[in-house]
Amino acid sequence: MGFPSPASDYIERRIDLNDVLMPRRNNMILIETPDEFVLADKSLKPVSGDKIAFQIGEFPQLGRLFSAGIITLDGETIDGEGMQGIIVLGKVTAEVVSVYEPLRPTI
Repeated sequence: MGFPSPASDYIERRIDLNDVLMPRRNNMILIETPDEFVLADKSLKPVSGDKIAFQIGEFPQLGRLFSAGIITLDGETIDGEGMQGIIVLGKVTAEVVSVYEPLRPTI
């Protein structure tokens, strides 16, 4: 018996990064680049200025969508006939950047 704990009113559930980063799990794509991991949502329609994941050939790439085409992370512009073979995989919704530096001491 006894009284219930007054702290039970303030109990919150644990934070799950899957819920935070992937609210629509069935529509998400995980893309690994040399510097980061990127989550792209297939269900969101990208608009001009959005960062997108797209595919040319076999490998996915990242870039910014503009009305005339796509600017890749390398600064190259894909427009006109170059857009023929591009498949837009989705709008980038989250980026997980690696900050590990092997020569930097851990504090």
